[in-house]
Amino acid sequence: MSSIMTELIEKWLDVTAESAPEEADPVVLECARLLAAEPDGEQAVLLAFGLVGMAQYVLGRRGTAVERAVVDALGAAAAALDERVLRAGGCGHELHPYTDSLEEWDTDADGLFTAPDVEIPLDEWDEAEICPRNAAGWARTAADVILPGSADGIPGIVPEDHQRHIRSLGSVLNDYPNGDPFWDLDLHAVPPARLSRAALAGYVVVAHANCWYAGSGRIRQRSLLDDMIEGLESVLPLLPDGACAHGDGEHPALRSGGEEQASEGIHLQSPGGRTLLREEHADGYGASLEAWTCTTFLRALAVEARDHLREAVDRLFGTRETAHLDRVYLRPDGRLDIEPLSERHVPFKDETASEEAALWAARRYERLGPDGPALDRTVLLLLMGTAADSLDLSYGIAREILGILRTAAATLPGGACDHTDGHGRTSDRSAHIAHLYDPDACPAPASGQGFRSEVLTCPVHLAETVTKGIAEIEEQFEEELEAEEQRAG
Repeated sequence: MSSIMTELIEKWLDVTAESAPEEADPVVLECARLLAAEPDGEQAVLLAFGLVGMAQYVLGRRGTAVERAVVDALGAAAAALDERVLRAGGCGHELHPYTDSLEEWDTDADGLFTAPDVEIPLDEWDEAEICPRNAAGWARTAADVILPGSADGIPGIVPEDHQRHIRSLGSVLNDYPNGDPFWDLDLHAVPPARLSRAALAGYVVVAHANCWYAGSGRIRQRSLLDDMIEGLESVLPLLPDGACAHGDGEHPALRSGGEEQASEGIHLQSPGGRTLLREEHADGYGASLEAWTCTTFLRALAVEARDHLREAVDRLFGTRETAHLDRVYLRPDGRLDIEPLSERHVPFKDETASEEAALWAARRYERLGPDGPALDRTVLLLLMGTAADSLDLSYGIAREILGILRTAAATLPGGACDHTDGHGRTSDRSAHIAHLYDPDACPAPASGQGFRSEVLTCPVHLAETVTKGIAEIEEQFEEELEAEEQRAG
């Protein structure tokens, strides 16, 4: 190796993702100029790998002359080096190492690390590594990482890890998770440290696909939603707010199923996956990579996903306004309108209305205080405990009801009762509670034979109901409650 190349390599090694443009740009541009001038020259393989090694820096120089110069030089080298092999009648290598890297790809920035190290003397390289066809493969790969779609001929190899992510997200988004959906979604909650254009696009598309499930209430850990919101907000500065040159129908038409959208987002995150998207576009079934990476398109997705998650955090983990429900569940004389209130405590009818009715009942019980009408407080306590035991409550609502139940438990009398055969159970419990409060308007239900309505007012039964409701909430939200206690204390 000549002293000139040794000196150049030393300069290349100083160029990292954190390098200052005034220092790194001249080095990168000089390497690109030399390679573009002789893309099939004696030093073309080393020059190509020099640019591949500095590509992580170039990722941060979007839209600059450096980015364009590097992509053009890599493209010229890939074509020229392949032509050299053809003229020689082939290289004799069945496989080249760059395809192994495509199979093990993680993120675009990290995947570049697996390219040959130009600091190692060429006589120590494996024969297939130094092969012009391997250099051409790496040149195409790096060009595609820097500017998606800028290079043809990359094999459609989807890394096994990416295939596994597609399968796991597919099971979650179809609501048949194979494992804990929290961990499947958590893997994609925040973007990688260094983002290529396509990795940014892939992250946003996957986050958009995941946000609907994450905000559905099936995920009980608020930390996931907070991390997703923070991740989306962190990439918004990379997605300027403005119009683009794309016409109607040119942006990707996101598939209706979250599973397919997540799969497309994962494919955006590897060179081989992007090849599959390009082939789909060539066949007339998908958008171009240029449209997939359009910042206007991506910004709209990121904002929609972030706003949906913010609303979900407020709905699932925040407080709810219930004052408007006074006119629904209170009569003009101040008594409970027990029929609609009890109907809302039946599971599976309307989850949002049911849990808000439960919260209204809890707040009404608390507002009436110890001196409030005894029957009202008994019925509200029964509804509250029943809701805690039978409804799928959001954490924010469950947490507030838990506090009120704990306070009630401390004031209920203990001891025994005369119901030696127990207090019975019925599937129509809410209807029995309604009959207890207003027997004239709400006849006793025919179901639940053997369940005596008078046991509802038994102090021991009330204590059992409250205790069971407390235990159910504490069991369901054990991790969240412990985390909140740790933060408070």
